[in-house]
This record gives sequence, C-alpha cells and structure tokens, in this order.
Amino acid sequence: MNEEQLLEFLYIAPVALIKFDEGGNVKMANPRVAQLFNRYAPGGYFANFFQFLDDELPDLKEAIASYGAEHGQVMENQRYCMKAPASDDGIASDELWMDVTVVRQDKDEFIASLNNVTNQVKIESEKFIAEQKLSRVFESVKQHVIFTMTSSGVIDSWNTTGETYIAKRDGAIGKVLSQLFPLSIAKNAELLSQTLEAGEIAEPISFKDLENNTHDARLCISTIRDQRGAHRGFSVVLTFGAQPH
Repeated sequence: MNEEQLLEFLYIAPVALIKFDEGGNVKMANPRVAQLFNRYAPGGYFANFFQFLDDELPDLKEAIASYGAEHGQVMENQRYCMKAPASDDGIASDELWMDVTVVRQDKDEFIASLNNVTNQVKIESEKFIAEQKLSRVFESVKQHVIFTMTSSGVIDSWNTTGETYIAKRDGAIGKVLSQLFPLSIAKNAELLSQTLEAGEIAEPISFKDLENNTHDARLCISTIRDQRGAHRGFSVVLTFGAQPH
C-alpha cells in the first residue's frame, strides 16, 4: 500500500484514527476525529491528544501514559464514556461512548482507534431495562409458572412460582417438559411440533406440586422468533387454580 492509498484508507475508515507521539502531540488524524469530537473541541480537532484528554477523559490518558513497554498493544476495545457539553439552555446532552484501541508502535509513536458505540450502548441499556422489567413481572405473578425453552425444548429460565410449586430453579434448568410434568417423551415432542406449526398451542394438564397436591392446569406454549422469523425458542405459561384437589 503506497502513501496515497494509505491516506485514502484513513479518510474513509469508519473509526476515528489518531497518530500521536509520547507527549500526546497529534501527528495525523482522519476526518472521523472531527465528526466524533466536534462538540468537544473547535472544529473537532486538537493539537495535543493528552491535553484534550485532561479535560474530557483523564482515565484514558492515564492508561496510555502508564504503559511502560516501548511497543505493543496498550489496550483493545476498552469502553469509555464522555459527557457531552451542556446546550446553551443548560440541558445536558447525551453521552458519547467509545471502544478504544491503542497501539504503541515504538517509543515515540502511538496510534489510537476510537469507535463510536453510543447507539449500541443505548440498545444494550434499553434491552437490559426491558429484561429487568419483564423479570420482575415474571417473578411477581402468582398461579402462573412462566419459563422459556431453547429451540430444542430445553428449559433455560424459570420463575419463582415454578420454584414454589414444581421444582427449584437448579432442578428445572436443563430439563425438558416430560421430565417435570406427566408427559411422555412422544407427547413432549408432539407439543413442540404443534407449536412450531401453529405458533401457539394450549393443552390441559394435571400435575402434582412439591407437597403432592394435584392441580388442574393449562399449558400454553408459544414460539419465539427473531426479526428474520427464525425460530429461537419457546415461551411457556402454566396457569392453574389456587385450590388443589
């Protein structure tokens, strides 16, 4: 790769790339740097990377400065967060999240790659919150054993009601329906097959709880599919009355 090709690559690279010396003086930076830091520095550029980090991200500067070897990888995909400056009306802006990789090429030459992962972090955070909310719902529902199974029918989650009436979590995870309920292996396979075909089924069932009481229940099984429609597992709700017989 000649110098012209290298410069073209740096220009179109989807991540911010900064080449700097041992004192933090910037020797080269691609246009992504300006796009990434335009809210933090005039024009998005700065002459000294370390001075910029002193104000915005001192933890990253400390990690780079404390690297003792004369060459090697200082860090790989370390995640850092920068608080965006407040707007003119004083309202705080969003955070900027970056995955940072820094390589020391020799004693006086570093290259940093900074990848903007703000949207990814937001999605991960929203997913975590949604899962926590759903988990709280699952744990609080009475007379409903709610759990999920893998695409092959192996139980991989189990709520508190299930622990109260049927089996402890450790005793349920990794099992199939026929190991916890009065179902034959053939019936187990039939229910999964019917669910795959119909998307959702309901089956009457009776089971004995941990105190050997018999409950009449309704077993509802639904398929779980991803955005492309591929089968990823099953969700199961076992509903039963409060009074056993």
